[in-house]
Amino acid sequence: MFFHHSLKKTIQKALKNTVDEFSDCIPHFVDHFFYGAYDIGPQNLVIWFLFETDNDLKNARNSGLCDKITSTVITNLIAEGYPKEAFTPVKTDVNAEKMQFINATQEQIHSLIDALSNRCVHVSFTTKEDIDRKANGDYRLYFQ
Repeated sequence: MFFHHSLKKTIQKALKNTVDEFSDCIPHFVDHFFYGAYDIGPQNLVIWFLFETDNDLKNARNSGLCDKITSTVITNLIAEGYPKEAFTPVKTDVNAEKMQFINATQEQIHSLIDALSNRCVHVSFTTKEDIDRKANGDYRLYFQ
């Protein structure tokens, strides 16, 4: 069994390798970080990549860059020894009819329901522009 700090080092190393691999990509992500209860279960890991503007993120999604980053970070995590089972969704039932969403886009609602009903490592993307717009630049408020 892995210990928390062992998984943390594995994640940090895999992310460093991913960042290095995409250092010349356009559009370029400007920040990244991770969090989660991966010490309880390795599937409880969330990784974020941030682009500067909404337009940068749109271009990254349309060009397939976000998909490439996602697959590369997963490949790098496994190569560094992160448990493979963390990438296999564990299906749980989520009753979306009883949920209320305030000011959420369809994409955010879909992402949330997917994350709740298919527990596995999750790689997400957003922008500094969106954080500024929705939380006055406060990362903690935006990601809570």
